[in-house]
Amino acid sequence: MNEEQQLIGEMARRMLDDHCGPAVVDAAEQGDYPSALWTLLVDNGLTTLGIDEALGGAGGTFGDALVVLREAGRKAAPLPLAETLLAGQLLSSLEQRLPTGPMCFVQGDVSLNESGQLQGSVHGVKFARHCQTLLVAARRGEDPVICHIPAATVAVTQGKDLAGEPSDDLDLFVQVQPQACFDIDEAKLDAVLVWGAAMRSVMMAGALEEALGATVGYALERKQFGKAIAKFQAIQQQLAVFATQVAASTRAAETLMVQSEIASIDVAIAKARIGEAAGICAEIAHQVHGAIGYTRDHRLNHLTRRLWAWRDAFGNEAYWQERLGRTLLVEDSGDLWQQITALG
Repeated sequence: MNEEQQLIGEMARRMLDDHCGPAVVDAAEQGDYPSALWTLLVDNGLTTLGIDEALGGAGGTFGDALVVLREAGRKAAPLPLAETLLAGQLLSSLEQRLPTGPMCFVQGDVSLNESGQLQGSVHGVKFARHCQTLLVAARRGEDPVICHIPAATVAVTQGKDLAGEPSDDLDLFVQVQPQACFDIDEAKLDAVLVWGAAMRSVMMAGALEEALGATVGYALERKQFGKAIAKFQAIQQQLAVFATQVAASTRAAETLMVQSEIASIDVAIAKARIGEAAGICAEIAHQVHGAIGYTRDHRLNHLTRRLWAWRDAFGNEAYWQERLGRTLLVEDSGDLWQQITALG
């Protein structure tokens, strides 16, 4: 990361350390939305990073936004930060000014008829109940469109996902004005998928780093047979595997952060590699912690439940592994080994 990104990361980490402790996460899971924390992030421009100032953003690059999201992943921040940043990227690509308040991108079985009626249903929309604006991907005939609508016009059935975060079902039956509809192509929809996968990748990397620190700390403190369990060879082996997986994940995440323009092949590598690490490391973390790691009173489950949820968001590792393979196999610029070494 460059010096500016390091400063952004340090600022975000200090804010989240001070205002997003385990009690805040627990309270959010019980329905107490941390609006004060959201306001703090808004006031410091962290919810609009990577968006041109002329469009109402805070400036910077997409990589800068990823730096903040890694810190949010470390603290399991129970906010629609990734959702708002993703919707902001989409609006920016459409050269549209950002609205105020949190927002999210919505994609499902939704159609827009010739009279401007938007209708359909979407399941499992993260933080929908807390968003003010929805960017809905719909079909007008065979063509994709994006509709910009107020969230208050949509019926919301509240639910939760594995992480304990809001995951709501939406029923849409909304009249949309022509100026709120934007024609797009399939490439634009794929770009949203790539951006979302990059965001979840760095959030997983942050959560993995935090889980490693918590697991090593617990192993040094917990005593069995008169000595810390970190002294046992079996535990040391597990921690070594854990650390190796986290190192690989961190490297993949930082590759995305330093790019001036996100490359889909790097996102494919990162999402597949970090998703694989999430499964391995969550298992080791809970093995080392034992039963206490599963309790609501322990910090670890905040991280591992999100890792399990995030690894499936915007394509799981199997999807991205297959996509990466197809990309390399259709490339005609050289043999497979040359293509792989060129990525380094």
